[in-house]
Amino acid sequence: MKKYTLALLAALAPLGSALATENGQLRALLGAPSYELASPQFPGWYGQLWLQHYSAKRLKGDDGQALQTQAATPLGTLPVQIQGEIEADVFVARGTWVTEKLVADGRLGFSATLPLVRQRNDVRLSATLPAGTPAGAAAAVQALLDQQGAQRSGSKSGQGDLDLAGFVDWQQDDSRLVLGLSVVAPTGAYDAEQPVNPGAGKFWTVRPLVLASKVWENGVELGLRATYSINTRNTATDVRSGQYLHADYAAMYRVNDAWRVGLQGYLVEQTTNDNGPGVAAHGNKARVRALGPMLAFVSEDGVWSADVKVVKEFAVRNRPQGTTTWVRLNLRLD
Repeated sequence: MKKYTLALLAALAPLGSALATENGQLRALLGAPSYELASPQFPGWYGQLWLQHYSAKRLKGDDGQALQTQAATPLGTLPVQIQGEIEADVFVARGTWVTEKLVADGRLGFSATLPLVRQRNDVRLSATLPAGTPAGAAAAVQALLDQQGAQRSGSKSGQGDLDLAGFVDWQQDDSRLVLGLSVVAPTGAYDAEQPVNPGAGKFWTVRPLVLASKVWENGVELGLRATYSINTRNTATDVRSGQYLHADYAAMYRVNDAWRVGLQGYLVEQTTNDNGPGVAAHGNKARVRALGPMLAFVSEDGVWSADVKVVKEFAVRNRPQGTTTWVRLNLRLD
């Protein structure tokens, strides 16, 4: 039995690489932008306080089906199903400064975003055993799987990774274009030996960004914000997560000066594979699509605004599939 135990544990050791990007984490606030995609930002200081809740009860593999792997054991190579639940609450504090300085006729601006994260992972493993497997052997296998699932489960709260961005904002009466660059620093709490971490890892992320929007007199507003993330290697694990495109988009209707309703969504498309110790050679690119309703209110004086949205994920590959809920407060500070 000891030989069987060691063989199964060794086979299950790289299960963490079954999700794309290291431990399935993306340095991205999925679905964060909202009605302001199509709203002008005048020179001054802005503060944002956002609360995100993410809940996922399905883990998807490279084929879009339930996540699984293969484990070599004395009983032969067995399929191991990976199930679990992920709950995360993220409080985001963001500050934006739009300056009076013009760059190629666009206004220069800067932003800083710091998330505070509370996350819980509950991972469960089960194997499909050969017909006729003795009950004792089946129980021993499941006990080991339960042990491995528990080692990959846990909860943690703490500071996430700081995002600093600079941008140039061109605005016209009916359109807006923003170009910029952001850098995400590894400031979040992180321990490579722990299954759950508020920080993504000991690596940096650089990403160019573009925002474009269009409004019409009939009240229709369209907005898009896209970034492309390039990651350095995690010095704690020697794993380098792949590059990925992340885009948020919104189609809104301006009911009046105060209220907007519409649909909001996001997508992630990983373009290069992860690489490093324990990472699969192929089939580990993340993908997700999401869409859901949103409602926004802007005060009469324009000093504050609030919005709420619920966005459901679909067409997911190599990551959790769940629902993202946002409640946000935006303030003009000067």
